[in-house]
Amino acid sequence: MKKRTRILCAVVAVFLAFQGYYAFYYGYTYEKPYYSPNQAFYYQKYRLFSWSRWIPSIGMPGDGAQSLYNTGGYVRVFRADGTLEGQFYNNCVAMTEVHWTGDSIVGFGCDESGDNLVELSADGG
Repeated sequence: MKKRTRILCAVVAVFLAFQGYYAFYYGYTYEKPYYSPNQAFYYQKYRLFSWSRWIPSIGMPGDGAQSLYNTGGYVRVFRADGTLEGQFYNNCVAMTEVHWTGDSIVGFGCDESGDNLVELSADGG
């Protein structure tokens, strides 16, 4: 009986560790995938877990619902076959506008670090 309990506790601990890793690092999909004009690549937004989402807050006048979207996350760019091409982090991934250029993808959001660029490979998959 004790052995079974230990095994069950170990399985639950591994499951919770995986879920924590997934929420804090990998993130959860925020929107549907958006394909490039030539259908060779797509990007998808992933939001990360944030403790601030659990704290009730009241927005300031004129702020709209912006405070609801201030969750950091990644914009990940994939080839059409699902291979990760690159990613960039933004402090408010929900409000990040993404644009395709000829050989890269650029994101504009509230993070002004200038690292919101993923260069695409020439072969396209």
